[in-house]
Amino acid sequence: MSKVSSILLVLAAAAALVFLVFIEPRIRGPQVTESALREGRIPQIEPAEVRTIRITDRDNILEMHRQGSGWQLGTKSKDRADKAIVERLLHDLAALPFVDRIPAGELTKKDRKIYGLDKPKRTITLEGEDTLTISLGDDAAVENRLYIGTSASEDVYLVGDEVLNNAFRDAGEFRDRRLTDLNPSQLDRVIIRRDDGEIELVQDASGWKITKPLHARADTGKVEKYLNQILGLRILDYVSEDTGDLSVHGLAEGQNEISFFAGGQTRPQTLRLGRNEGESQLGQFTARDSIYRLPGATAELVKVQPDALRDRRLIMLNPDVVDQIRIRSPKGDITLRRKASGWEIKDGATFSPASQEVVHTLWNAVTETEATAYTPVADASLADFGLDPPLCSVEFVAVLSENTAESRAGEQLLAAITLGKAPDGQVYAHLSDSPEISTVPAAILEAIPLDPKNWQTAE
Repeated sequence: MSKVSSILLVLAAAAALVFLVFIEPRIRGPQVTESALREGRIPQIEPAEVRTIRITDRDNILEMHRQGSGWQLGTKSKDRADKAIVERLLHDLAALPFVDRIPAGELTKKDRKIYGLDKPKRTITLEGEDTLTISLGDDAAVENRLYIGTSASEDVYLVGDEVLNNAFRDAGEFRDRRLTDLNPSQLDRVIIRRDDGEIELVQDASGWKITKPLHARADTGKVEKYLNQILGLRILDYVSEDTGDLSVHGLAEGQNEISFFAGGQTRPQTLRLGRNEGESQLGQFTARDSIYRLPGATAELVKVQPDALRDRRLIMLNPDVVDQIRIRSPKGDITLRRKASGWEIKDGATFSPASQEVVHTLWNAVTETEATAYTPVADASLADFGLDPPLCSVEFVAVLSENTAESRAGEQLLAAITLGKAPDGQVYAHLSDSPEISTVPAAILEAIPLDPKNWQTAE
């Protein structure tokens, strides 16, 4: 490239920059204004560009600030605004039609005073890259109409008052009535505190677990239903902006509260419950600070028991990782192994085909049977539950052909269940390493034949 061509290219780039920064905005503004006027709309800022809304009514000022994908109320209040209401207001203002327009050239200073626009008592200011202020003047002779002006020009407009009246409402009407915008999938830990102790729930890649007051699998469906009830609470009313002395409302830190830890954060968002007022329940949510009235039934949510959330199935095991099943009983041992062609049963020193249907029935029984009760085993022995010796035991084994980062090659015991006789036609079941004995329906024994002949395929 020649020196002259390089100079021309630099000059062209500089000219483009000057146009974009200094000239294009001046051209765009009048074009947008003329387009709005042709469509009978008052020129506005694009809703997506607005970062701050300031609504002034005499001495009262309400501010809303865009924060992330939502809106925050006020500079002092840390409460959340209802995004849908704010976005609807911005949309309505952007599409605000006028009934009549009085051009600036036809107005005198006295005229502006007549229309109540010389010193307007009510204004709406929209701030973004640009700032636009809408000034509200006096009501017109025609009902439900008033005069307004904007900082974009000296024109005066006659408009309907519905959209503008929607802007001048109590601050509480802009609040988000949802307690929170969290959902169960965002949470990795929940702690429920009440007088009788804590319940702690932890979520990892395998689902939800109960870690206090016992260690047990949680039923993901039950936990999510429970959390959706809490996170979906609607605020009935706002009692106080300043939390102040919590005890006035029957609130106390560390009591009757539910803490939510989201996205690995160490600082939780906590819902504290205070005085019950019959149809309503006083509460404070730390992410929003204010004191609220919530539905009266909210108090029952903090009373949830671990049993209502736990997974009552005997085992959670992927059948695809099981290579062998061993059944032990006083009648003898039965060994089943998986092959490419299906399951086989050990017959003496050799293996013969096993009934796939019987294996499937066993698998369904141990993975779908639910416990009806749990008993801690700490203060008793397995013999007290008819488990030493047991009626039978079932072991599920994986066989690794080579070493991995987690395990060495060879047999790996995945789970072992022992079954013993219980009263009232039920069965005690103990999962290896579990601190509890489960009580399950006796029908599980029907799915575990103790005679090798019942495992063989029909001739």
